[in-house]
Amino acid sequence: MLILAIGCNSNTSKGFTLIEILVVLFILGISVTLITLNFSSLNSIEKQAKSFEYTFDVLSQESILTGNIVAWYYDSEGEYAAYLFKNNKSKIINNIKISSEIDSLSLKKTFKFNDGITIDLHNSKLDMPLLVFYPSGEVSGGELDIYYTDYIQRIIIKNNGNKINKIINY
Repeated sequence: MLILAIGCNSNTSKGFTLIEILVVLFILGISVTLITLNFSSLNSIEKQAKSFEYTFDVLSQESILTGNIVAWYYDSEGEYAAYLFKNNKSKIINNIKISSEIDSLSLKKTFKFNDGITIDLHNSKLDMPLLVFYPSGEVSGGELDIYYTDYIQRIIIKNNGNKINKIINY
């Protein structure tokens, strides 16, 4: 049997030490944690966008099925929908569940109309609708911006009812 100058046997078993295994497990644990956190924030953004899309789809379908003009209102106190009639009367729709699931009402939100006018929804009480859904399937259109700490979520509602969700980084 040959012995090296340092006193070790040259036929040592090949493998990993306990410290090497622990370091690899630690790195894997941190990586999995970071990936999970990123996916959960992406799922939250997607969930909110789908919630708005669902709300807009329901209101569009309600307008088409009933033959009435439907308006969507949103301000610092929340959101609701109402039928609009020709005699400037409106009736709040109670049988439709509107839920846009925005995490916090404290988030700054703005709405930009097609004519370029932008309204801050965070501290306002509006008497006018933001979106109007017509029985023909058309929508008045606009852009809803939701401001987070790192990015802006922009939901664009086209006149034909199509919706586009964008994330804008600062």
